[in-house]
Formats: sequence, structure tokens, C-alpha cells
Amino acid sequence: MAAGEEEKKGGLPFWLDPSTRGGAVVVPVLSVLLPIAAYFVLTSQGMDGLKAGNYVTVTYILLGMVGWAGTYFFRVATKNMTYAQQLRDYEQAVIQKRFEELQEDEVEALLDEIDEDATAEKVNFD
Repeated sequence: MAAGEEEKKGGLPFWLDPSTRGGAVVVPVLSVLLPIAAYFVLTSQGMDGLKAGNYVTVTYILLGMVGWAGTYFFRVATKNMTYAQQLRDYEQAVIQKRFEELQEDEVEALLDEIDEDATAEKVNFD
């Protein structure tokens, strides 16, 4: 998969997407270097080192907690939790297994029934 395709798929460049190898390296490195840089910026502006350290630490912890909780709530809202995904996969596997066990005439009858339902829905929309 090309980098452009990965960017469109996840909405993030591959080097920022935590589910890619690039993101698995870059995101933690940035999460360590940005607070250090913020500390040096604050101390270079004349703030006391102890006070700057406290501000950076509190900000870092709060943003981390809000970010972590936000990802959790996002996964709950989109039903992208582990259990929900496992349940969908299991249901899909059961349906696939039952379909494979059907006789050919049963498959044809099922397909005819689906076609009839689709035709009836199309008529109702027109």
C-alpha cells in the first residue's frame, strides 16, 4: 500500500498514525521531546525552572489523560471496542459457516427470496 493510500485510509500521514510502524516510533518520541522543548522555551523566557517544570508536567499529564479518555469515548461511540469487533467477527463466521452447509437448492431459494425482498423494497421506494 502506498503512503498516499495509507494517508487517505486513516486520515493521518503514516508517520503520525499510531497503528503504523512510523507512528509507533514517531508518536512516542514526540510525546517525550515536546514537553522537554516546552520546558526549555519557558525557562528561556525567564520563568523559574521549578515553576516551568510544574507547568509542563501538569499540562502533559492533563493532556495525556484527556487524550486517552477521548480515544476511549470515541471507540465506545463508534462501537469499535474489542468485544464488539469479536462479536461481529463471530456472527459473520457463523453466517458464513451456515451458508456453506446449505444445499444448492436451498441456496437458490434463499437468493430468490433476497431478490424478491429487494424488488419489493425498490417498488416501495418508487
